[in-house]
Amino acid sequence: MKNVKNKEIYCWAVIIVTMIFIHCFRIGQIPCGINVDEMGMGYDAWCLSNFGTDRYLNSFPVYLINFSGGQSALYAYLCAPFVYFFGISAAVLRIPAIIFSFVTLFFSVCVADRIWKNKYINLFVGMLYTVSPVFLLLSRIGLDCNLMLGMSAMFICLLIRAVDSGKYWDYFLAGLAGGLLLYSYVLSHMSMPLFILLLVLYLLYINKINFQQIVVLGVPLFILAFPLLLFHYINIAGLEEVEIGIFTIPRLYRYRSDDMSFDIVRKNLGEFFRMTLFYDNVPFNSIPEYGNMYFLSIPFIIVGIVHSVHQGVCSCKNRIMSNYTVIVLWALSIYLTGIFLADGGPTVYRVNSVFFAYLLFGTDGILVIYNVVKKFLQIRAGIFWGAVAAVYIVLFSSFIVHYFNSYIGSKQTVDLFNYPFVDALDYIEKELPGNVADRTTYIGEGDQIYIYYLGGTLLPPDEYNVLADDKPYTLWVWTQSYKNYRFYFPEKIDPAGNYIVPDTSESWIALYEQYGFRKEHIGRNYLFWNDLLDEAQSQVQALVDWGHGIADGDIVEDDGESTYLSGWSFNPSYNTVWDDIVAVIDEKNYYTAEKMDREDVSDVFKNESLKQCGFHITVPNEVLRDSEAVRIVFMDYTHRECYVETY
Repeated sequence: MKNVKNKEIYCWAVIIVTMIFIHCFRIGQIPCGINVDEMGMGYDAWCLSNFGTDRYLNSFPVYLINFSGGQSALYAYLCAPFVYFFGISAAVLRIPAIIFSFVTLFFSVCVADRIWKNKYINLFVGMLYTVSPVFLLLSRIGLDCNLMLGMSAMFICLLIRAVDSGKYWDYFLAGLAGGLLLYSYVLSHMSMPLFILLLVLYLLYINKINFQQIVVLGVPLFILAFPLLLFHYINIAGLEEVEIGIFTIPRLYRYRSDDMSFDIVRKNLGEFFRMTLFYDNVPFNSIPEYGNMYFLSIPFIIVGIVHSVHQGVCSCKNRIMSNYTVIVLWALSIYLTGIFLADGGPTVYRVNSVFFAYLLFGTDGILVIYNVVKKFLQIRAGIFWGAVAAVYIVLFSSFIVHYFNSYIGSKQTVDLFNYPFVDALDYIEKELPGNVADRTTYIGEGDQIYIYYLGGTLLPPDEYNVLADDKPYTLWVWTQSYKNYRFYFPEKIDPAGNYIVPDTSESWIALYEQYGFRKEHIGRNYLFWNDLLDEAQSQVQALVDWGHGIADGDIVEDDGESTYLSGWSFNPSYNTVWDDIVAVIDEKNYYTAEKMDREDVSDVFKNESLKQCGFHITVPNEVLRDSEAVRIVFMDYTHRECYVETY
């Protein structure tokens, strides 16, 4: 007996050590970069821990505004102490996700023990949880929604224990867990009421719950749910935000009611199972080569679902309690919520808590198959379960090698992930000349780039929050720039701009290299800047004529607002037009010329390629009037030459 106990301890030790390794190893590098919602949550968590507000200056909000459409708040509050002490980084932002991977494991095994009361099956559930790709992927990224998986396992476990014991204290704890679950992900606001309704009706039917127990369960659940109910009312009715003590019930800029649709239900009836049993189209959710829980698990899960539903039906007929039924009702509630999801459908991270049910269904399916096989073959339980476990371990070994070596996400997730660029900002400030550092710096390639600036520099929210009003359109203006930083790439290259580009953005890198800009690889970003603008002296002599004619020398001034500098010029060394012409005023204001066709010039020189040698520069009079030095820089990126006229 002692040896058996020791073997069990050793097995759990292997599971825990494996869990620690696979959930912590290279957590700051895989997935590559930081997801845009991770960074949004992380900066809000930093604001909450240091100032008691989110980035919109809302005091302790019950729901975060994030990028206008909202984000559940539980993850940010859990993350707040970590970012307070350790700052914002990919590894720090993912600490709560790692912790909750063990929360999910613990409560999943506790539920398994309630169902089967078998320590070996408990071990198998722990092993299956550890080796399944979906549980690893969901716990290696700091997304608010993924907390719903662990909170669901906790809530279901405490609820089953309450029903089994009938104690009021257990019902109170279950209600408390259910209320906290609502703060993990907004979809629980739909699936939870449906589940509670179905479960209470079931328990009343089999005489397993009474009115007092329902009240004890419902009181903490309602108290915690009330702020969220008020939140939905405010946003549906279009009311202003409300403060209750230190807490804020915010109004979103965009209430995402269009994320749910009746029109999509027909498609999602089957799409739900395709995305959850096989894989979805989100790279950081699923690896198509392996599936969410390996393709091997699909028949086991299906068998488990059928068996669990059968157990539930028998439970209702005989009016006896079946823990299988609780799991079925939870999975059904997630399914009935998931089929209404538009804009991407029931992806893995949206319906993540269904995998808690799949874990138990899969285990039950294997148990059912074992009992069938045992009738026909005199096979020992140890051999059967050992063989199944061995196959899963082989699949797991292949998956881990693939994930940590090949599947780094650098290119697959570039649209949703980005790299912090504070080291590039430091380089600009400390290594480049002051006039170059003061130029407009464009930072792009990705969604909501401004949040990476805020999270990287840890700028206090009151310094950035300068919205003139709460109109939604103002939000987009507000998030486009700060000081001389622009959080986008311009459609037309600004020759006087600096550019910070992720080193995975091959197309943008090639474009700025084509312009001949200086380049520096800093961390996971490239910094580009136009060093030709720094030249104090001309590298070549050039033909320049100011005016509209061939040599009329006119400078045309408008009604007093701007001065228009017009003329034509080309590089006589190669008989080519200049790539860019920039007026530099006092080394801090830059005005790029617009190209113009000058057929008169090309005709005189009998060179059609000089047709676009004309240029037109507009300079505000107030800038020109107070200026001390004006340089006009003519640049040839191909030959790395420039011509400078100084006034």
